[in-house]
Amino acid sequence: MREYPKQFQKVVNYLKKSNIAVSIGKGTCYMSYMYKGRRHKEITIHHNYNLEKNGLYALLHEAGHSLQTNHKYGPDHYKNIDDTIKPKEFNMYQFINENDAWEKGLKLGKSLRLKLDPKSFNQQKEEALLTYYV
Repeated sequence: MREYPKQFQKVVNYLKKSNIAVSIGKGTCYMSYMYKGRRHKEITIHHNYNLEKNGLYALLHEAGHSLQTNHKYGPDHYKNIDDTIKPKEFNMYQFINENDAWEKGLKLGKSLRLKLDPKSFNQQKEEALLTYYV
């Protein structure tokens, strides 16, 4: 098992309790899927990220996605909207989903008593959210 920087490892340990694997790879994402009758959940963090800074914030954001619930008008509601018929509604709910993941990630970081730089966290959050505006 790979040992990560202390705060990153703390999040990894938390996620492990929910059977969410964390790895370093070519992209950053959270995936939940069925394979051979079992639910698999994993978070991948881009290999170029600094795991003590932007990698930690990305991990918290992806962990935020793992904490989202799937109810009718919950954070994943945009997945039920046809983006070719209702593109504005789809984009709005997708943005809400992403913002919710950032907020849940920040809340998780606080509950784990991580020492986060609020300015740096919010800057990364803002940069990420701005990608949803064309």
